[in-house]
Amino acid sequence: MKKRAVSAIVAVGLAFTAAASHVHYQRARKSPEWFTRGVVYQIQPRAFTPEGTLKAAAAKLPYLKDLGVTIAYLVPVFKMDTDMDRSFWSPRQIKSGFNNPKNQYRIADYFHVDEEYGTDQDLKDFCAAAHKLGMQVMFDIVYFHAGPTAPFLKEHPEFTFWNKDGTVKKGPWRFPILNFQEPKLRKYLMDNIKCLIKDFGADGFRCDVGTVVPLDFWHDAHDMMDALTGGHAVLLCEGTNPMNHYRGFDADYGRFPGFDAKKISGAWKTREAKCPNGARFVNHYENHDSATDIRPRREKAWGTHAVDQVITWMFTIDGVPMLFTGNEIADADEKHSMFGKTPMDWSQLDREPGRSRHALVKRLAEIRRDNPVFTDVNGEDGLTWLDVSAKDSATAFVRRNGRDAVIVVQNWTDKPVDCSVSFTVEKKKSTHFSVVADDTDFSVKGAVSPEAIYARDAKFNGGLSFSIGPWGCWISKVVQTDK
Repeated sequence: MKKRAVSAIVAVGLAFTAAASHVHYQRARKSPEWFTRGVVYQIQPRAFTPEGTLKAAAAKLPYLKDLGVTIAYLVPVFKMDTDMDRSFWSPRQIKSGFNNPKNQYRIADYFHVDEEYGTDQDLKDFCAAAHKLGMQVMFDIVYFHAGPTAPFLKEHPEFTFWNKDGTVKKGPWRFPILNFQEPKLRKYLMDNIKCLIKDFGADGFRCDVGTVVPLDFWHDAHDMMDALTGGHAVLLCEGTNPMNHYRGFDADYGRFPGFDAKKISGAWKTREAKCPNGARFVNHYENHDSATDIRPRREKAWGTHAVDQVITWMFTIDGVPMLFTGNEIADADEKHSMFGKTPMDWSQLDREPGRSRHALVKRLAEIRRDNPVFTDVNGEDGLTWLDVSAKDSATAFVRRNGRDAVIVVQNWTDKPVDCSVSFTVEKKKSTHFSVVADDTDFSVKGAVSPEAIYARDAKFNGGLSFSIGPWGCWISKVVQTDK
């Protein structure tokens, strides 16, 4: 079963690649401004507070609001499977050493909160508190698989797959896979989404391994949500599929591509060419998975200044930035794990580098909020990469919305760089003999303002020339001209 499931995932991925060749001619679905202009913070309750509860997390919502966060995203807080049969535990769950059957992504009951985090009312109160602060809340829904002893699988055996001996079949993570060929399962999960919106107050959902759940299910789910909320609710896919952006999802995951300057711009251009125009991505460098599995943590492996640069990229590139618990105070605790309580050391906020990181995130959130050019338009209509003389070390792009333009220049090395940029952008060339190339002129008309919106160890030398220190950056407006 595991080999067949993995093979199916690979096959689906290849099909998506083939299908993506012409999707760029269409536009991505529209999404509510609370999402497109938002700043997401992924809350891992087991680390976010010493108590590890929803009540304790709700008490820290004003802190997130002050930081500039507008969307609180909770990892799954619903009832987890308590089965101690380790043959149904994921390898990483076993490796963690916590000997804890409660895996947040091995759900036993989609409709009720696990007692580890509190009560159903506590989750409702969390959402109400967030809404009172003007924030939105996203839940994590896990529909690809479920816990092996989930009562609803016993009540509805048709919801999953069974061996001849009566035991449940295991999927890629050793959890039972849900059977989306069964109409009753689809209705059950649709009812769950309705419940989470109407009864608990969710504004949207991050969909765990969303690309391996049939896309037509997400189409139906979003249509139902639109009718229920008047277009307010959103779906975020953990994964990437160009076809997602038409109808099923408001955004895919967007991961940092690495510190190679050419790759940073090249990866964006490649992705853009394969997706509907205006497709959105939630950009981040760490999440509950990588913070658990990758050692050393990225904060240690990359270094504080390099991570500062990545966060600057997250807040200025098109899409939506997402912080993970502790990113804003440079947390690098290697005891952190999603499989047990590992409370974060909040005293990091009162010393370096946590103090400076917090100030940086708060400033970048202010810049994003106060300059709509960063959030108005996604894709090639809102972002243009510029040629840079120091192409191995630095990147530069301009964000535009039809009214304003802002230039962002970043040094991706630990050495100072003197560079110039070009405002002349080469027109596209056709990649197919029968297709006429888009002749839109994306060249930038204007002059760099000498007054920085934000500069970190960087100087504008006039014209189109910059001196950028190690991991430095320059952000300023482009003053429009007719030339």
